[in-house]
Amino acid sequence: MFLQIVGQNQRFHSISGIYYRSVETIHRYFRIVLKAVLKLCKHLIKDPDNTVPAEIMNNQRFYPYFKV
Repeated sequence: MFLQIVGQNQRFHSISGIYYRSVETIHRYFRIVLKAVLKLCKHLIKDPDNTVPAEIMNNQRFYPYFKV
């Protein structure tokens, strides 16, 4: 349910019809999973490094959009 809401931009109401649960139940479990993901975010999400791949840096078509 969490991945459908986040990944596919679904609403609680449409998810409740798929899983035959109330909107309140969907909301409650969504918040539980969201809090767990936020606690693990330091381990799951890596800050991007500021390096640009050579094939982009050497290409005039793409590089202006990826300047560091």
